[in-house]
Amino acid sequence: EVRVKDNTLDLTKREFDLLQYLLENKNIVINRETLLEHIWGYDFSGETNAVDVYIRYLRAKIEEPFGLKFIHTVRGVGYVIKDE
Repeated sequence: EVRVKDNTLDLTKREFDLLQYLLENKNIVINRETLLEHIWGYDFSGETNAVDVYIRYLRAKIEEPFGLKFIHTVRGVGYVIKDE
């Protein structure tokens, strides 16, 4: 279950898995290839922009409605959730 400011959010399994992996690796920049490997599996044969799409979904569900910013893009590298 994901809660933000006393609101329960509905996430897909993939969104939840991505968020959980980023949180488990807080303050570590994770590149797209590593995220694809861990979240989509070794046999994933789609486009690498799948990570970017799902990050956008998470931002739309978690950050934008609540005025938060905690998923950070490290340009040319990947994504990180930082302790603020």
